[in-house]
Amino acid sequence: MIISSVEKLIDGKSPGQVQSDITIREACKRMCELDVGALAVFDQQLLVGILSERDVIRRCLGTDRFVDETDVAAIMTQTPITIDAGSSLANALEVMQSGGFHHLPVTKDGQLIGLLALDDIPEEYHLLLEQFKELRAR
Repeated sequence: MIISSVEKLIDGKSPGQVQSDITIREACKRMCELDVGALAVFDQQLLVGILSERDVIRRCLGTDRFVDETDVAAIMTQTPITIDAGSSLANALEVMQSGGFHHLPVTKDGQLIGLLALDDIPEEYHLLLEQFKELRAR
């Protein structure tokens, strides 16, 4: 199956969101409710970060911070790179791989419409990108 754009892949999946001033415990509860591994973080209406399970483990639990006393803003990945909804999956995958991201905010007309997870991208696209990189390196 050929997926023509990032938007086609995330169609119908609204992104989980939280405000930057809530506690890590509240954000983790939200992740559990939505069954997601990351949330888009906002300060008012502005996207300011991404909070992932990895952030919680490494920057909160792993540093002995308290989940009831630490705000999302303190441990989130700040100023996330975004990708336009019309971009190809290959482009999204390349951005994610080069930046070491597992989640990528997707925007359309400047508004967040989704959060693309690395696991959302079919394995065939991962393989095709690797083959393309090998050919380009020759």
